[in-house]
Amino acid sequence: MMDEAQVARIRSLLLEAADAIDRTNAIVSTLDNDDRAMLSAPLDEISSALHFALLQKLYLRYPGLEEQGAVWNGALM
Repeated sequence: MMDEAQVARIRSLLLEAADAIDRTNAIVSTLDNDDRAMLSAPLDEISSALHFALLQKLYLRYPGLEEQGAVWNGALM
């Protein structure tokens, strides 16, 4: 089982990745149709995997972690 520091670091990195994907999607949405079509589907797949395969599983295993700034076992996440 992961310790609190590991959980916090993993969550932080996953949320940073989600933010980067969101920023990338914002740029992709401004591209022409061909480039947007080429990039948007793979970005959507990555985003879905990050949110539903990784973050969701982390939140299910460590309840209470999902809330922004949540305290988990006494540690601020």
